[in-house]
Amino acid sequence: MSYSSYDHDDLEPASTMRIERRIYFESGKADLSEMVKLPLAELLSLRAESAAAEQEVFDRLKEQAAAWEEQAGRTLFLDKALEYARTLPVTHTANQWEAPDEYRHIRSNMVYQMDYSISENTRYDSAAQKSVPYSWTLRWGLYTNAPHGNPMEKIAGQERKVFSSREELDKYLNGRIKAHDHYFTEISPAIPKEYADCFKVNGCLLPGYTIEGEEPAKAAALPTQEEAAQPQQTTATPERREPVNEVFSIFLDNRAEAQTGGPHGYWLSLPTSAEQVQETLKEIHITADNQQDLFIGDFSAPEGKPLELPEDLIKTASVDELNFLAAQLQKLDAVELAELNAVMQSPAKMQTIGQLLDYAENTDCFVLINAKDNRSLGEYYLNDSGLFVVPDPWKPAIDTDRLGSFIANEEQGTFTDYGYILRTSDEWQRVHEGQPVPEEYRVMAYPAPEILREESKVQPEAATPAKAPQPVTPILLNGQNSAERMKEITDRLETGIQELFESERYKAYLTTMSKFHSYSFNNTLLIAMQGGQLVAGYNKWRDDFHRNVKKGEKAIKILAPAPFKAKKEVQKLDAQGRPVMGKDGKPVTEVQEIQVPAFKIVSVFDVSQTEGEPLPSIGVEELTGSVERYGEFFKALEQTSPVPIGFEDIPSGSHGYYHLTEKRIAIQEGMSELQTLKTAIHEIAHSKLHAIDPEAPAIEQADRPDSRTREVQAESVAYAVCQHYGLDTSDYSFGYVAGWSSGKDLKELKASLETIRATAHELITTIDGHLAQLQKERQAQQEQPQAAPLEQAAEQPDPDSVFSKLPPEQQQEMTASVKAMLQTLIDADLKSTGEVSQGTKEAAQAQGFTIAGDGTLEQAKAPQEAAYRLESGEYLYIQTSETGYDYTLYGPDYKELDGGQLDNPDLSLAEAGKEILAIHERPAGTIEPLTGDGLDDFLEATEQANAIPQPQAWNGIDGLLNGKPFMPEASPADRAAALIELAEKNALRLGSEERQLIVAYAEAVGDNDKVIGLINRLCEQGYELQKGQMDSFVKSEIESEIAVANAQRQIVQNPAAEPVVTILWSESPHLKDGQQMPLHEAEAVFKELDSARRHEREQPGYTGHWYDKTKFRIDFTMQGQPDSYEGRQDFGDGDGSLIQHIRGYHEYYAQDESWKNHVLHHEGPEAWEADKAQRDMLLHEFVPYMELHCNLATMEQEARRPLRSGETLTPEQTAYFNAVLDYVKECRPLLNQGQYHLPEPPQLADFDQSLQDYKKQIEAELEQEAATAGLTVEEYVASDYEAPAQPNFSIYQVPPGPEGRNLRYRSYEELQADGLSVDRKNYQLVYTAPLDKDTTLDEIYRRFNMEHPADYKGHSLSMGDIVVFRQDGKQTAYYVDEGADYRQVPEFFAQPEKQLTPDECMTGEQIQTPRGRFYLTDRSREQMEAAGYGFHHQSEDGRYLIMANGTRAFAIPAQPESHIKTAEMSTEQNYNMIDGMMNNAPSMEELEARAKAGEQISLLDVAEATKAEAKKPKQTQKTTQKQKKPSIRAQLAAAKEEQKKKPPAREKSKEMEV
Repeated sequence: MSYSSYDHDDLEPASTMRIERRIYFESGKADLSEMVKLPLAELLSLRAESAAAEQEVFDRLKEQAAAWEEQAGRTLFLDKALEYARTLPVTHTANQWEAPDEYRHIRSNMVYQMDYSISENTRYDSAAQKSVPYSWTLRWGLYTNAPHGNPMEKIAGQERKVFSSREELDKYLNGRIKAHDHYFTEISPAIPKEYADCFKVNGCLLPGYTIEGEEPAKAAALPTQEEAAQPQQTTATPERREPVNEVFSIFLDNRAEAQTGGPHGYWLSLPTSAEQVQETLKEIHITADNQQDLFIGDFSAPEGKPLELPEDLIKTASVDELNFLAAQLQKLDAVELAELNAVMQSPAKMQTIGQLLDYAENTDCFVLINAKDNRSLGEYYLNDSGLFVVPDPWKPAIDTDRLGSFIANEEQGTFTDYGYILRTSDEWQRVHEGQPVPEEYRVMAYPAPEILREESKVQPEAATPAKAPQPVTPILLNGQNSAERMKEITDRLETGIQELFESERYKAYLTTMSKFHSYSFNNTLLIAMQGGQLVAGYNKWRDDFHRNVKKGEKAIKILAPAPFKAKKEVQKLDAQGRPVMGKDGKPVTEVQEIQVPAFKIVSVFDVSQTEGEPLPSIGVEELTGSVERYGEFFKALEQTSPVPIGFEDIPSGSHGYYHLTEKRIAIQEGMSELQTLKTAIHEIAHSKLHAIDPEAPAIEQADRPDSRTREVQAESVAYAVCQHYGLDTSDYSFGYVAGWSSGKDLKELKASLETIRATAHELITTIDGHLAQLQKERQAQQEQPQAAPLEQAAEQPDPDSVFSKLPPEQQQEMTASVKAMLQTLIDADLKSTGEVSQGTKEAAQAQGFTIAGDGTLEQAKAPQEAAYRLESGEYLYIQTSETGYDYTLYGPDYKELDGGQLDNPDLSLAEAGKEILAIHERPAGTIEPLTGDGLDDFLEATEQANAIPQPQAWNGIDGLLNGKPFMPEASPADRAAALIELAEKNALRLGSEERQLIVAYAEAVGDNDKVIGLINRLCEQGYELQKGQMDSFVKSEIESEIAVANAQRQIVQNPAAEPVVTILWSESPHLKDGQQMPLHEAEAVFKELDSARRHEREQPGYTGHWYDKTKFRIDFTMQGQPDSYEGRQDFGDGDGSLIQHIRGYHEYYAQDESWKNHVLHHEGPEAWEADKAQRDMLLHEFVPYMELHCNLATMEQEARRPLRSGETLTPEQTAYFNAVLDYVKECRPLLNQGQYHLPEPPQLADFDQSLQDYKKQIEAELEQEAATAGLTVEEYVASDYEAPAQPNFSIYQVPPGPEGRNLRYRSYEELQADGLSVDRKNYQLVYTAPLDKDTTLDEIYRRFNMEHPADYKGHSLSMGDIVVFRQDGKQTAYYVDEGADYRQVPEFFAQPEKQLTPDECMTGEQIQTPRGRFYLTDRSREQMEAAGYGFHHQSEDGRYLIMANGTRAFAIPAQPESHIKTAEMSTEQNYNMIDGMMNNAPSMEELEARAKAGEQISLLDVAEATKAEAKKPKQTQKTTQKQKKPSIRAQLAAAKEEQKKKPPAREKSKEMEV
């Protein structure tokens, strides 16, 4: 082949198919010699043919891809069905309140969930010495209780509502609970349509739920594998397996029964038979009708035979798959089952049911070893595996723990509860995965419903009850003002219109319209959307129908006209309507008052939301279909129709038509009465809506709707009218409205709906009028033979006049005959007008009667309240109470004057009124009782006059500024005062205390936007104007912000500063809001306060609060950028210091699974990754950063304390402490710039040169003595500075740690190949013992592998270790090499070449610069820099450089440099921060003079002077050289030798020891 190919084929079932091929020409494989000989035209032709053939192949592939799309769609469809089937039932509390924790309370059912939590806000009371609550915060919410994975919709609630007293909170909360009690009366209430999606999975409603307005049995049955392949029926009935053969069991359950709380579910052992499955399904009442309710709730394995099967895989698999799996597992022996369990505990575990099914065919892919840890694994490989050939005597010397750890790491095996599991290299064979379950294992089939009924002896189903009325679902408005709520209403209307054109919804709307045909289109749609059947206002239900709105019911929102008058400047017009022109030639204007149309949102309630007296028959009588009623109704239709109606035989099969040109309606003769009426209404609608002359010019027909629209309008009008009059409308269908509405804009659809509503209203009103007249005529004929009073009532349509003609004395003297007469009047009213007239009502009331809903008279109950107008113009209001009467006196302006209680229930209302007036010394005089509307108006007036003034709707002052700068030059206080004035331009909104606080806030924060936000907040609350004082919680909150802002202004973002901690607020009496302190101080204070609070709380009998909550902020500079951190620590919680609290807090949440799940569920994986990254930065960068700052602060305090204490310090100590302060000063900016590896701090020893010289002398002596003894310095020190008295040997090994990784366990040749040497500094001594004549290297290898001495602490002697023999005054080092061989390594004892120090190379000459005198050393700049010295400055003549290391400085000759280098050094010199003179030490003569004068001299100065004297030029030195004095240590050693020569002293008694 002349090419190579690359393929990237991939299939993700139900998602993506990718077939990608690329080819590349291979010149090494191709021979073009014959092809290139062809003519160009022929080559082009061949190429075109090949490309065409390639295109054909491609086209065939595309056809196959289309087939894949269809199949993938089927797979995707099944996946979505499986998602539905695997959704578990929602958990709930069965409408009972439960408290899952200390703070949260919850109640729920299958649809709704309500919860609340209360937190106490406390402040520390210094007088009481404890924290006291100052307010309580309530959070409550009502949500949909959606199944797992579905979104929860918030229905109502508040995230944060603060109360100044617990009583107010409880009262408010109880009101909220009662208001929403109706959500928790059923376990599975009907779901409002707007929340239906929360209970659907992939668009299908979950079982056990119903949607308002829909039939209950809407839950879709799921497609199952069993339907795709039903098991063949066999005559042989398999015997049921005995439990002994059970592999595992599954718990089959019925969702509907599981949610009731009663007994449910059945355990099914697997493998099983189809018959046993049938019996199980019957037990749990699952049939083909409710198969979607079946789910697997649990699984278990037989006792003693554990199975590590993932529960989620079991619960989501089908019964057939699990039966097949049980059969597959039955083939396995005990070892293979244990191997499977181990696999399922390892990273290689099976992820799907298909892989589990294939395990029985792939047992060779795993090996299970009986090992629980590294040691037992190492022992298995060493002793039992046969892979290691090691002599038995050597085996005890092998570290099996390390061997097992190495093997497990290399093999990537896993230790489990069942042993060590290892994946082999065998290829996994896919046999059953992705394939249908074999026929013999298919056992799933659902029983038929009728069989189940027979066997369960279910009684025959009762007659289907009447359909329950649709629940009312009021629109919940969340807007904060009228404008926002109006916008919500209009938005819902638009949404309602768009969702309306679906057959069932459209019919529901038309049904509503038939009942509220006189309402506007908007209100009709609003009532339909909210499920209203018969609506009225609160007072109307109470006064006219004697019904009360149930507690907790939410009102249905509709729109009501609310026009207002406004003045508008318009052009002045003359009598002819022409503009009046002024002298300047311009139109004259005038101000006119016009009426602006507007609407407001009002509340009404549906009849289902009320309770009380039965409703009178106020609806239209339903047509019974009788001939008499039919004739009356058809006559009304004929009178309503604008054109004549006739009957004829219509050959087209149509029920009727409207003739445009002849202006008539034709109806098919011989139809049923019902169909005739419906057809007549339909055609009347056509005649009213579409009566346009077809011969008219086209321009006159332009506005005529199209034929489909005309038909929709006429049919809709007919449906609404028929619904209004109770005609059967079951055969109406509006499935075509969805297609008709498609493509039409909102305006056009709304216009058509308004046309339908207006036409239906017109027809209904006209028909009602004709029917009423026909009914009167019929009633008049029927009542002719009756008595005169009834004739009079029938002839007189206004019964008010009947009672009014009775003389007053007769009205008062009526006894038993009054009730009969009143009843006659009531009956006459109802027959003539359908309702009782106002006059009759007043007459009944005057005689002490009330009229029931059915029109009967009842004795009136004693009144419960009364109001009177007094002669003085004041008012008295009385109402009954448990002990007598409550009363209130009001002024003429309806303002409350006084009130109280009268404890005398035996008095009547009138008697009680006189008693009350006497008590308050009011003249009885003439008092006027207020009744009916007068009483209602009085109560409304008093409510308005005494109501707490609510702030007007507040939209903020932001819009008034339009983003423009506001008084930018003014001071913050003046600008705040102007903003307050702007906010209160139209009405007073703020109190004096609030104004003062705003000004103080403006001065503190200096942020105009924040000030505007505060003004908006306080204006919207209007708290001080309502309560007379400012909200204490808000006040404390703002004052805390002011304190923090004032403190914040004091923080200077110094890049070299220690972090500063600000107390935002605290309950601790030891801290103040706004208090600031450096980080190290806060670290100590927080730790002390936490410990003290915890100790106090743990005392017996303690009854105070538990914690002192403290909110803080840390301001710091990190990575060169200013930043801040805010947090809260609760003192007494045991968190410790500030840094300990921050570390513990973030470590907890970094590991908390519930927090992880919360973030993943609510914010997603990206948010969780960001959360992890943030906490990782805080724990591993921010916390160490703060700890380093605290360390620096500790060093600074330790250095500053002796300097300020006044105690006597040596010059060396003073220099050291000042160097520490300079070190801290230099390190803080480095730390704030992100350099966390700080330089080594100065040491006191660095400042005492005599001590340094002495140390070097000691080291030199030790090296010489150790070399003489044939030992290293370490070995010499370990032997107590004694040479070994007898031969010995030592073992050296590379210490553990990453530094020795390249030296450990390596052969000598490998070290040499990598350029490494056997250097003594890379090894540590691990063992030393005497060396006898029988000890050989082989013996040492055997002993330290097989029989470790008890005091041996190293590892078994291995390749790379060193053995040193010391005998006959010599020492020899041996390297343990490959094959337990040894190689001498004399380089082990080689000492590194000693590097000379600058002071060892001093010439004795001194160099003078403006900064002091410096000794000259014979070193180059490179050598000085290698020794840790840096450039300090240059001598004035440029011949010398001064090099320093922070404690010492030397001069070196300057080498010729380039101009650039010279400029660089000059820059360093000018900007160098070091300014000390280290070597300009005083001479010995000067020191002697100072000592004689009584001054204190420094040992460092003496050492420097001594060195200077010693290094003077030779001509100035004395000819005799003083011998070097031995060190103190050498003197002690010499004394020790002398002591050995003396006889031993007498031993002290134990009593003498001290």
